[in-house]
Amino acid sequence: MLVLAVLAFTAILGLGLLTIGETLAGNEGKILAALRGHSLLTEPVLTTRPVTVRVTSRRVSQPVSAMPRLRAAA
Repeated sequence: MLVLAVLAFTAILGLGLLTIGETLAGNEGKILAALRGHSLLTEPVLTTRPVTVRVTSRRVSQPVSAMPRLRAAA
């Protein structure tokens, strides 16, 4: 029973270390930049200028000109 517990613990520990290693390897540049204080979140990504938007309203539908009439029953 102790052997199974040690095996399970070793498997979980190995999987955790593998996950952390893959994360560090994939984002190494971002992590080092953040540790140096040059994170992408601290620098402006896009500069914008004010834009004026003009909105004109118009009628969506025309008024109906039909006159209701009674029809003769057949």
